[in-house]
Amino acid sequence: MRKLIAENKSFTITVVDRAKDGKPLQCRNGHEVGDAYVCEYGCPMPTNGCGGFCSKTMMNLYRLKEVVYTNGDLRLLSYPNNHDIEFPCPDGVVWFRMQIHDLAEIRPLDAGHLPQYADIIRRSFATVAKDFGWTRENCPGHTSFITNKRLASKIKDGYYPFGYFVGDTIFGFASLTDVGDGVYEMNHVSILPEWRHYGYGKRLVDFCKDKVRELGGSKIIIGIVEDQTVLKDWYAANGFAHTGTKSFDHLPFKVGFMEWLTNNKRNLTL
Repeated sequence: MRKLIAENKSFTITVVDRAKDGKPLQCRNGHEVGDAYVCEYGCPMPTNGCGGFCSKTMMNLYRLKEVVYTNGDLRLLSYPNNHDIEFPCPDGVVWFRMQIHDLAEIRPLDAGHLPQYADIIRRSFATVAKDFGWTRENCPGHTSFITNKRLASKIKDGYYPFGYFVGDTIFGFASLTDVGDGVYEMNHVSILPEWRHYGYGKRLVDFCKDKVRELGGSKIIIGIVEDQTVLKDWYAANGFAHTGTKSFDHLPFKVGFMEWLTNNKRNLTL
């Protein structure tokens, strides 16, 4: 069997002492308090010499895992949070605690990663080009058609590229460029379509905010397609204020500009 998909979640499942009425566990499968298992999408595997996982409980477990994989809210199922939940076996004699771990992490990139992150940028922005009907012929300056050579020209002092990884797989990208006077331009915020709606875009932007604070910066500026209202509203919800628009001869759309200030009191409450 060959695994083709890089999973973004892992799970630790532990048998916990939640027997009803103080009675000892009467588990036909032989589960005991402290038995522990780990898994990603597949079946839980024992970590401390305990036996196989309860087959009946797999029905409950997979229902919960599917909610997690689809970025659902476990609190809607009466669980108190989305990270550490407890649930019973179908017979109600054994309780399990499931801890959820996000395997994705943001890492700094270097010039050697350029072919990979260039592909991430083009594939991510291709959905925008498709929505607006742009092609290499009628809108060659759009980010979905950016060349490796053009991206390579950005690599210099004050340029900070970051990738979102699961293992060795890059699925997201963003960069910061120091443009002087404490101002940093954030560019090419990208999440591949199949990795969207997990909150990774917001986490990537929050990471860039923290990086600018670390660098002693005072402001982040961005440019977006002005008519892309959903994206504009998303950045507004993340603390960015609209500052104006500008037309460019080589682009068939207006560019909207937004900014985020490190010392804006509103940002501290988001």
